[in-house]
Amino acid sequence: MSSIQDRAPRARWHWVAAGTTAAVISLSALGAPAAFATSHDQAGPGQVPEAAAATTAVAAHPISATAIAQQMQTAIQAASPGTTVGIDVVDTTTGTAVASLNADQQFYTASVVKLLIALDTLGNPGAQADPDTVAKVTQMLSASDDDIADQLWVAGGNNAIIDRMVAAIGLNATTAPEDTAQWGETLTTPRDVVSIFHYITTQAPAETRDLILGALHNTAQTAADGTDQFFGIPDALSGANWAVKQGWMDLDSSTTLDTTGLVGPAADQPYRYAVVVLSTQPAGTSWSAAGAALTAGVTLLHAALK
Repeated sequence: MSSIQDRAPRARWHWVAAGTTAAVISLSALGAPAAFATSHDQAGPGQVPEAAAATTAVAAHPISATAIAQQMQTAIQAASPGTTVGIDVVDTTTGTAVASLNADQQFYTASVVKLLIALDTLGNPGAQADPDTVAKVTQMLSASDDDIADQLWVAGGNNAIIDRMVAAIGLNATTAPEDTAQWGETLTTPRDVVSIFHYITTQAPAETRDLILGALHNTAQTAADGTDQFFGIPDALSGANWAVKQGWMDLDSSTTLDTTGLVGPAADQPYRYAVVVLSTQPAGTSWSAAGAALTAGVTLLHAALK
């Protein structure tokens, strides 16, 4: 894996959904988690929270994005020593980084690449009108079904999927796997994953956006392979509305665990934040220990995501 020297966090773009008003983030001192105003469970199955008319502007607190991310990294490494972590958390109403560390360093995507497989598949003529394709994409995302990912990966031309989506989205550091059969070994960066969510919410056709966000919002706790997907964002931010794509992969040299998604801390701020935490953990790290480490880090965002 290769890395690119980190750039200082900055406002990258305005990411405001129709019907919302931009708000300024409040970064209070990181401390004990505070409850979110709305629960993820308040939205029914198949529903995606809709934006309200306005949000409340509050004063910014002078805690740097790097400082928050460093505290997250410390918590993750305390629970899983030897872990390398990349973090990019962005306020989508302003494009401002909330937490950022190693945002341009490459990590394995594991199942996070299924976002690109879904976008590519749904971009084919007639895909949205085909119930079988819709069902497969939904199951691949919500249950992280590897068998379906295998089918769609081959149907889309393997690495050609990555090449097409890199060009369509404008990803700067996402590269196809050396072994074309191993889609999980696609490399990406936290910053590129934020860009993928940006593309889904602001540029993808409405039917594609709603299908993907609906599947991610209704992510099953138990994946198709039996893995508990509720680590990182779902466990740490359980009081929020979220739409997540998790990733995990075990290699001889390392363990990959990723938690990524969109998070809304309140009913009037649906999916306001893009949260991406990618990790390379020591080989042989148990899934429970690896997941608990990411949960420990993401928990520190409670005070910032308001």
